[in-house]
Amino acid sequence: MNGSKPSVGFQNYLRTAAKMSLRLNSALLATVFATGFIASAEAQDAPAKPEKLVMNVWGGPFEACISTYSAKPFEKDTGIKVELLTKAPPLAKLQAEGDSPEVDILIGGSVQRGIAEAQGLIVDLDESNIPELKDVYDMAKYRNGVVVNFSSLGLAYDTTKWDKPPTSWFDLVSAETPGKIVVRQPDAQNTVAWMAIMAKELNGDWPTTIDEYEKVGELLNENMKPRLAVIATNTATTRAAFTDAGVSLGVWTDTQVSNFAKASGLPIAFVAPKEGATMIDSTAMVTRTPNKYWAEKLIGYILSHDAQKGCAESGFYAPSNSTVELGDEMVGKVTFGKEAISNLVSVPWDKLNPINQDIAELFYGSVQ
Repeated sequence: MNGSKPSVGFQNYLRTAAKMSLRLNSALLATVFATGFIASAEAQDAPAKPEKLVMNVWGGPFEACISTYSAKPFEKDTGIKVELLTKAPPLAKLQAEGDSPEVDILIGGSVQRGIAEAQGLIVDLDESNIPELKDVYDMAKYRNGVVVNFSSLGLAYDTTKWDKPPTSWFDLVSAETPGKIVVRQPDAQNTVAWMAIMAKELNGDWPTTIDEYEKVGELLNENMKPRLAVIATNTATTRAAFTDAGVSLGVWTDTQVSNFAKASGLPIAFVAPKEGATMIDSTAMVTRTPNKYWAEKLIGYILSHDAQKGCAESGFYAPSNSTVELGDEMVGKVTFGKEAISNLVSVPWDKLNPINQDIAELFYGSVQ
C-alpha cells in the first residue's frame, strides 16, 4: 500500500471480516463448552481401542490389588476389558507366539526381564504415553520396563518359638535354630539368592562357579536337612507350613509375611537379615503386542498415586511412585521409601544365571 491510507471501502471490508471472524470464533467456543470436548494430542493420536488387554499377575493379594486399584478404574474410563491371568511369566509361550502374543503386559522380576529382553519378547516404553513415570524412582525405571512395586526377601519367624528374633541368613543352617524350617524350591530371586549371599560371605565375593558353594552345601546337609519340614512350591505351601507343620523359620518377603499375619492372626513376623534382605521387584513390560499404546496407558494406571497407595496399605506392596507417603504403622511391614529400597541387596544375576541349574542341583543334593 506504499504507506497510503486504505480506502473507505477497504476499511469497511476489514471491519466486516473482523466481525464475521469474531462471530465464528464465538460459535466455535460455544460448541466446545456445550459439548465438553476439547481435542487433545492424545485423543487425536490414540489408536483404535482393543476389546481387551491381557496381563499375567501373581495370584492372591497382588491380583486383588491390581484388579481393584488399576484394572477396574481403567475399564471404567476406557471401556477396555482387562483380563488378569494368574500365572508365572509365560516366557516360553511368548517366544512361541512371536508377534501375536496372548499377553499384552508381562509382569515379572528382574531375572525374567533380563531373559525377555535377551529373547526380544518386550519392547521399549514410550514415556510420552506414561506421564506417571516422572514420579517413579529412577532405580525402578528401565528402557523396556518399570517396577510397579518392591518387596524384600528375608526371614519369617514364629515369634512364640524364638527367645530373640533371628538375625542372619545363616540361622537357616544353624544348629541352634529351634523348630522346623520351610524354604522355597530353587527359583529366581529366592533360594538361589540367599545361597549366593551365604557363598559371598564365606568366600569374600559373589560366587561365579559352583565350587564356591561347597561350604554352603555342607551347612545345608548338616543343619538344614534335619529341620526341613517342606520345600515349598508356592505361597500357599509356605502358609500351610507355618499353620500345620509347626515351622518356626522360613524364607519369605515382607509383603507375604504381612499379608499372612493379617489374614491368619498368627504371630508371624518379618526380619531383614544382617547380611541384607534382597530386592524383589514386580516389573511391568509391554510385549510385542499390537496394543502397545493402550498397554502403556494401563501401566500408567498401575503407577498412579492412588493405585500405588491403595496397594501399599491393603496389600503391603512398597510403592515405586515417589509421591506416595506411608504412615508409621507400615514400618516393619513394608520396606518403603527410596533410602530403604536402596539399602536392599541387589544380587548380580548376570553372574548367577549361568550356574542357576548347578545351584539347584546342589541344594536338592544337600537336603534330600
